[in-house]
Amino acid sequence: MKINHFIIIIILFISCQLDLVKKPKNLINKKKMTLIMQDMILIKSISKKYQNVIHDENWFGDIYIYEKYKIDCLILVQSQDYYAKSPKIYLKIHNQIKSNINKMIDSIGLLSKEEARKIKEKNFKKNDSLKLKMEEI
Repeated sequence: MKINHFIIIIILFISCQLDLVKKPKNLINKKKMTLIMQDMILIKSISKKYQNVIHDENWFGDIYIYEKYKIDCLILVQSQDYYAKSPKIYLKIHNQIKSNINKMIDSIGLLSKEEARKIKEKNFKKNDSLKLKMEEI
């Protein structure tokens, strides 16, 4: 009886380890896939927020991705399918995307603060020069 349980456990363990998803010939590497998925997320976010501008400017989101990364739809779909069926790898890709986007947000925040500081400084100088002119009068 113990041998049967042991054999069943081994079979289950081995079957879980088998690569059920066939690796495509032209698999996009993880680093490139991360960048592609990140761009896709950004494009989707931008297109939701600025639909009318994108439509007017003849924006082609998918075509942009294909041209930028020199891939086609089939390679992208096969690679997405492969990574989606490998949860550990897919999670790493998504965590990297999240980290990259957070860095972008932090950079934008710093740039915004710097720009606000420059505007404030410019207004302060402008006000000082106006005070000097008023004192001269």
